[in-house]
Amino acid sequence: MRPRIEVYLQAPICLATVLVVGLLAPIPAEAQIKRGSRFEKGGTCIECHAEVGKDLAVPHAPLAQGECTACHRPHGLVGALRLQVEEPELCLGCHESQAIGLEATHQHPEVGRCSTCHSPHGSDHPALLAKSEHELCTGCHKGSDFESAMVHTPVADDCLTCHRPHGADEPALLDQPREALCGSCHDDANGFAAAHGGFSVAGVDCKTCHPPHSGASEKLLRASVHPDLACDSCHDETEPIVAPAAGAGLCLDCHDAPGSATGSRHMPAVEGECLVCHTPHTSDHRPLLAAKQTELCTSCHGGIKEVLSKSFAHPAAAECTSCHQGHESQRSNLLTAEPRSLCVECHEDPDDSGAEVVHWPASEGCIECHDPHGSGRRAMLTAAQGDLCGDCHGEIGARSGLPVLHQPVAEGNCVSCHNPHAGADRLLVAAGQELCRACHDGLLQGTESLTQHMPFESGECETCHLVHAAEMPALLSASVGTLCRDCHDVPLSAPAGGSFHPPAGDDCTECHQPHASVNQPFLLAPVRPLCVTCHQGIGEQLATEVVHPPAEGDDGCTSCHGPHLTEHANLLLAPVSETCLVCHDGGSTKFAEKHLGFPAETINCGECHDPHASQVAGMLLPEVHMPFADGDCTTCHEERDESPGGGR
Repeated sequence: MRPRIEVYLQAPICLATVLVVGLLAPIPAEAQIKRGSRFEKGGTCIECHAEVGKDLAVPHAPLAQGECTACHRPHGLVGALRLQVEEPELCLGCHESQAIGLEATHQHPEVGRCSTCHSPHGSDHPALLAKSEHELCTGCHKGSDFESAMVHTPVADDCLTCHRPHGADEPALLDQPREALCGSCHDDANGFAAAHGGFSVAGVDCKTCHPPHSGASEKLLRASVHPDLACDSCHDETEPIVAPAAGAGLCLDCHDAPGSATGSRHMPAVEGECLVCHTPHTSDHRPLLAAKQTELCTSCHGGIKEVLSKSFAHPAAAECTSCHQGHESQRSNLLTAEPRSLCVECHEDPDDSGAEVVHWPASEGCIECHDPHGSGRRAMLTAAQGDLCGDCHGEIGARSGLPVLHQPVAEGNCVSCHNPHAGADRLLVAAGQELCRACHDGLLQGTESLTQHMPFESGECETCHLVHAAEMPALLSASVGTLCRDCHDVPLSAPAGGSFHPPAGDDCTECHQPHASVNQPFLLAPVRPLCVTCHQGIGEQLATEVVHPPAEGDDGCTSCHGPHLTEHANLLLAPVSETCLVCHDGGSTKFAEKHLGFPAETINCGECHDPHASQVAGMLLPEVHMPFADGDCTTCHEERDESPGGGR
């Protein structure tokens, strides 16, 4: 049987081999075309894509020759026509890389994406450019370097006069070395001597004086030009031209050297090192500065450079000469005026504000609190607000040692309440409640329609609260009980034989709202719901049993009890029997029958009745003596003889 199994196993393998060989065999191209389709009789891409390259002055050669597959795969994907390979390899199949500068030392940054500048099918511009050469270049290369008063002619006409489009061995893709390039248009005889007072400038980089694209003044000179450009004023007639033998000291033939001022002098100027800061011929920065002021000055003053890099740099520091002299000053640090005088040239002078109070540092010197160049803090503060203010006001806030801090104090945000320079009393930004409103507006708005506590209503928050720090929670100036008793006469203890409500001694806010309430007198809730938050057992009785009518209403508790203290036990307003007899007629026959004729005023009602609620008729206590439950008082008590001279 075993050979037969092998035959069965081999048969599918042979069939699969036949199928694979068949699939791999070449199929005629026409066999791939669906019968009846528009491609059955052949055709070209243009028959469907007639709009591609239509009416273009310069068509791409493969398109003009109908060779679309030179660049595209014939089938592609739905919604896209795939290229044979990606850029730039596709383009380099026809265009030699060396011939177009792709092997040069310096490359155009977009050189790997040919279609950034060239249209792939055709264009109305030479070299298949997507736009005119000038439009293409200025689409990326724009700004002040190209827009000064005097524009170099090639910039307006043809960038390729000086630059190569793809790559070059010269920096900036220049077509040739800079001096030779300039000489191709300008008379370079004897080192451009004709344009430079007869002096040769051969070997000198032209852009030292002439920006290549546009300049601020005639002859493409930079914005700041040395007033006297007669070269022999400074240079000897040597070949080639060299720096003056006297060096920068030559400047002092025309310019005054810094004197022996008692204030301050800039050391390069003192030492005659003028070229540390200035260029001799022309510059983009007045007056002939070698760089922007901030760059130039911070090249020596590194600490200032670090400050200017921080979050809050002084805008004026972008021009150092806004505040400093360049060479010498009668004041320290080359300042053009005294520090405070400089500040109030731009900033309002607190002394002239007419404010009730002027912060003394604002009158004496701004740099007591502010760094003149900048800092990492708002308003260029030299330290965090809390630390800065605490240096003088050490007794306030975090440095006071008190445990409870006002949030702005804890955050060191003193200016949330105080004007730093000038303002009203205590430099406050607003008065009374309006100051507190900035943070506590929710409380103020939520209580507008309620009856308000007098200090709160009059905006006198400081009657109860300290403003910076306190020993007590909520910044209270004393314990709650002490504060309340300053205005409210509530004794701290009950008279002999009386009773005292504990919250009335320690914390009035266990029952009362300190600011405003819909429940009077400023209660947290109506009386009965408020009382049962502590007296929960009574609360459960009132919810589940038959309630004594005086206890039913929201204010029921105060029908019988005083809120703070009374002369009787359990905060009762009167003795038990007297309290009950306000409602119950102790002189009636029915009362006498129920109570064996005992005088009503001698009975302690609470021995048999629950004053709040009960499940037993007559508000009786739940545990009842059996004879009493049967209504048989005579088992224990003799009946009272109501006749004259009678007794029990």
